[in-house]
Amino acid sequence: MSKKPIIGITMGDPNGVGPEVIVKAVNSKEIKDLCEIIIFGDDGVIQKAANLCNLKTEIEVINCSEFTIENLKPRATDKVAGQASLDYISKAVASGLKKEIDAVVTAPISKESTHLAGSKYPGHTEMLKDLTNSEQAVMMFEGSKFKVMLVTIHEALINVPKLISKERVLSTIHLTHDSLVNLFKIKKPKIVACGLNPHAGESGAFGNEEIDHIIPAIEEAKKDGINIDGPLPADTLFYYANQRKWDAVVAMYHDQGLIPFKMISFDDGVNITLGLPIIRTSPDHGTAFDIAWKGVANPSSMIAAIKVAAQLAMNKSA
Repeated sequence: MSKKPIIGITMGDPNGVGPEVIVKAVNSKEIKDLCEIIIFGDDGVIQKAANLCNLKTEIEVINCSEFTIENLKPRATDKVAGQASLDYISKAVASGLKKEIDAVVTAPISKESTHLAGSKYPGHTEMLKDLTNSEQAVMMFEGSKFKVMLVTIHEALINVPKLISKERVLSTIHLTHDSLVNLFKIKKPKIVACGLNPHAGESGAFGNEEIDHIIPAIEEAKKDGINIDGPLPADTLFYYANQRKWDAVVAMYHDQGLIPFKMISFDDGVNITLGLPIIRTSPDHGTAFDIAWKGVANPSSMIAAIKVAAQLAMNKSA
């Protein structure tokens, strides 16, 4: 890619920290020098956020919903804001599929607000999967020490064991490996998989998911030439992951992977959705209604999300 990549940023929930962290991020020198920015949101809201932060707004904004500054209700869940959040995502994804932009970065949404607007999705990932007609959408979290992939995403803990299958674990391992090689340009990535149960099941003493599904998936992945360890107990695995023993960790469920990840990389963690025909990243935090529209939100994770999106876009074009 000879020119700067074009990154489309969705404004997220207008009542949250999205507008603020966006204007702070795009005004940072490292982002200005790295890529071109298009915001899918509302120019009035972006202008108000810029004024709040005493910043300029020389940014292209595509107004793509009926939401206006008059609808703004800082720090509140709201049906109109929820619908606007969905509209921003739909427009940005459509633009990405048409190759009008090189990557999509999504600011945080309020699931309560989007549900008030009638959305059935538990989060961005599931919505992006449907909007792009993708067979698989897997969450990867990129941090300063290691990456985490999730076999299951937004699922009640009681449902997780029956969702762990050899096929699902194997496909996640393959997607992890392929993404590390093709997007992150790691020639020979090292991967590790967590067990589901305490002590990785301890030979069936604490459950059979490892014996029946996880180990067979790992063995088949090894036959396919993938360098993968495990399943290892999650309570010790992340100690070594933090020392960069592996390039990526495949975790079986949401909190197993994200509690240690966010403890280490909360300010600069980035959420990447793999398996889509477009590049999508997002900050590793929510709408933060408690501090929204007070001018105090930290843009570090948004800056990191834009930087990763730009780098992946350049790697993909290469």
